[in-house]
Amino acid sequence: MTDTTEPIAAPTPRLGWRAERRPRPGFAHVLGAVAGVYAVVALVAFVIAAAGDDPQTVGVVFSLVLVAAATLLGFKTPGPVRSAYTSVLVLTVPVLWFFALVGNGSFGRSELRGFLLLTVMSYLALYLVSWTRGRGVFLVGTLVVFTSWIAFEIAANGSGIVPFQDQVSSSTNSSVNLGATGGSTTAAAVVTLLLGLAYLAAGASLDRKQLAGAATPFIGVGAYETVSGAASLGGQESALIAGLLVIAAGAIVGLVAARGENRRASTWFGAIAVFGGMVAVIADIAPNSAAGVGGIATAFAVALGVIAWRLAPVLGEPDDGDTEPRTVLASPDVA
Repeated sequence: MTDTTEPIAAPTPRLGWRAERRPRPGFAHVLGAVAGVYAVVALVAFVIAAAGDDPQTVGVVFSLVLVAAATLLGFKTPGPVRSAYTSVLVLTVPVLWFFALVGNGSFGRSELRGFLLLTVMSYLALYLVSWTRGRGVFLVGTLVVFTSWIAFEIAANGSGIVPFQDQVSSSTNSSVNLGATGGSTTAAAVVTLLLGLAYLAAGASLDRKQLAGAATPFIGVGAYETVSGAASLGGQESALIAGLLVIAAGAIVGLVAARGENRRASTWFGAIAVFGGMVAVIADIAPNSAAGVGGIATAFAVALGVIAWRLAPVLGEPDDGDTEPRTVLASPDVA
């Protein structure tokens, strides 16, 4: 009898396919995550505007509403919108416990301990159940906050609770000379930006020719030079111009990465640039009120969400990452 091997579907891990493999990187999905970040920025701004000096009750209520909405709506809306809800949950959970325990102005070791433990338990629950099950970001949050709690319990009073916080703080007080020679001239910034764009174009062309290895250096260097050139050029005019140019540069980087194969770092770099550019825009145009900041952040969240939702099918991104079943070879029949 001839030996045969047939692929069969492997059992799905208890935590879903995400426990087995990483999802495909997708620029539209990352933009959706950035939209969720701005939704939480808007939440905090509106709480400050509505509550004044006593934000505890308003903060808890607003946070609970946002957490409940993200949890319920996440069941029905896959794709980039679900990425936005994921960001909302990641950020709003600690905000909720902060308002609940510290919002009244009382801040001591017991409140901080409660904040850390409740955040750990919330992240762990989100990692184990619901549509958030198996999403690595919640496990990352669990591990980071758990480590901070352990450090908090064993450290002496006054020590930082974030790993390496004390070392980083001390290093910022030292004198470091990086050999900087001052701001770039306009011509240098333009050349840097144009070279970065040229590198990205070359990388995109190599990706289309299935030469991913050769394309990677062009895309990596091009991404950095494009964003830094845009920031330097715009910064010579105003924070607003710099922010707008960085947003455009980040979008270009993200789109080039999205057309490649598994370019996760470049995808995130582009989205982070878009986020940073929007922060610069808010800093430049925001009125002198928390409500104004909240309104602008809300507009950014909605705009990014719509763009991400429309862009995902154009880029061919699956609704919720790579959902293809894993296959393994069946044991051959023995004659």
